[in-house]
Amino acid sequence: MRHSRNALLAATTLVVLSTLAQAQQCPTLPPVEVTPPLPVPSGTPDAGPVLRPTPTVPTPRLIPAEEIAASPALRRITSTGAKVYEIGNHVMNHGLQGVYAVNGDIFRVFYLTPDGQALIGGVLWEQDGHNVTRDTIAPIKGAIPTVTITAAKTAAGQNGTSVDGRILSPEQVKHVAQANIGLEGRDGLPRLTMVIDPLCPWSIRALNTLEPFVARGQIQLALLPIAINDHENGNASTPAATALLSAVPYEMQATWQKIVDLHHVADDMPRTDEAALHLQQNMAVANAIGVRGTPTFIWRDKTGASHVTEGLPRDVEQLIRELGR
Repeated sequence: MRHSRNALLAATTLVVLSTLAQAQQCPTLPPVEVTPPLPVPSGTPDAGPVLRPTPTVPTPRLIPAEEIAASPALRRITSTGAKVYEIGNHVMNHGLQGVYAVNGDIFRVFYLTPDGQALIGGVLWEQDGHNVTRDTIAPIKGAIPTVTITAAKTAAGQNGTSVDGRILSPEQVKHVAQANIGLEGRDGLPRLTMVIDPLCPWSIRALNTLEPFVARGQIQLALLPIAINDHENGNASTPAATALLSAVPYEMQATWQKIVDLHHVADDMPRTDEAALHLQQNMAVANAIGVRGTPTFIWRDKTGASHVTEGLPRDVEQLIRELGR
């Protein structure tokens, strides 16, 4: 088990920001500046996300009911109450129809096949690495999260972060409670939540370090999957995170181990539409609490305050001692 994890660690190329080198994390992409939406005139009914055209990208178009009725694939998406918008055009999307589906705060991007029968969920990349999907959803407010990079509180002279980390606000704690997680260890033990990218080698190394504490009954480890390392591993993180979220909570770690052993998701691993939505929720949670890379740890101290610690602290045993229930 450890051999395969270390093999993946050695085989993965890391591009580590200087500010994250001490934290031992796979970093998020640089922040994206999102243009503000046009104001909505008073008295206009709420039709979903506020849309704003850009000079180079077509304005996302709300797909009318008659087009939805003519497409079995679109009928399936909208059956749960989602609104669907056409993004880009057939030229930009290489012959496919781009579809942005939104239901409340949850969204997902699909590409509709020409016969209208099937959908492909995910991101459209061109051969030179250009992200077409990012361009076409940019006019939609909130579709591309803005991450603010702030200085992390670290222990001077150490290779890991300080145990204290940042204190979460009550609003951020509520966001964390909405995350979709997997669990390892008994209920009722002090819980340590680890935000992971399943193919991030630092996340894998942190799991190696923490498993003995789980085995000894000292903590319950909660796994909160996100996908931030697609740009480093050929877009393998998103399907891996979706596979984890397709597993029931107490089987997530075993699914992760299979992915680590293979270095990718097996073809027979379930990846459900519901799990894809859960991944979007987790990404929103990570953005809300300012996650800058994986692993990131969320934990409650004995006074009830919730903390965020970036990277695995050098003194893991001290962190375990400070955990509250």
